[in-house]
Amino acid sequence: MQDQPVVVAKSLARRRIVDRRARLMAGLAAVLGLLFVGLALALRGAKGTGFDLAITHAVQWIDDPAFTYTMLAVSAPGYAPWSRVVLASAVVLLLAGRLYREVPFVLATEGAGLLVASIKLLVERPRPADESIRVFSAVLDYSFPSGHVVGYVCLYGLLFFLVYVRFRRSWWRTATLTVFALLVGLVGISRIHLGHHWASDVLGGYALGTAYLLLLVEAYRLLVILPRTPARPAPEPAPPGDQATRPGAAAPV
Repeated sequence: MQDQPVVVAKSLARRRIVDRRARLMAGLAAVLGLLFVGLALALRGAKGTGFDLAITHAVQWIDDPAFTYTMLAVSAPGYAPWSRVVLASAVVLLLAGRLYREVPFVLATEGAGLLVASIKLLVERPRPADESIRVFSAVLDYSFPSGHVVGYVCLYGLLFFLVYVRFRRSWWRTATLTVFALLVGLVGISRIHLGHHWASDVLGGYALGTAYLLLLVEAYRLLVILPRTPARPAPEPAPPGDQATRPGAAAPV
């Protein structure tokens, strides 16, 4: 019974840490959300800005077929049917690894795509069509935000997190994390290089995707990780006079 106050105190301290982290994640998501809303309002129906043109010219200055093919390969998993194949493969691998609780969170990344589709109809920003830039192929829907960027940040970002926290260090874990990180980092450049998006579309995509990812990660941590983490038991008090009887222990003064 003497240890009960210690256990309660530790539980309350742990809860305060959890609440503090949850507030931090929610705050970061809110800041990114405000940045995204600001961009959406500023770019509604707008064509490419001077900033967009400057970034596109800088990226498209790399006029090498090998680089273009690499950018096409980076963007390819974001198009149907490959996007569905990637999602289904991730779910199958999680189920095969008995990671059943992770499956709903991976499926929840699809909600970001529905959100993007709705926002595009509201913002109505046209795709890049300036004569001074190269457009690899025509895309018919609206431009803001980049659906590829949002989807990659949410799906591959979440998979990066799950692999990082659920598997021990190994060469395949490092290789997998590297691939996911490269896909998230390079997709924005690929969308600009191929002339499918302006830089501000990409920036908005990263803001929205990261905010969505932060909320998913925090939900996973609260619902899956913390319930699995047992509370540390309080140490048992030493018997009276134990310090004096241990070898090498100083005698009580």
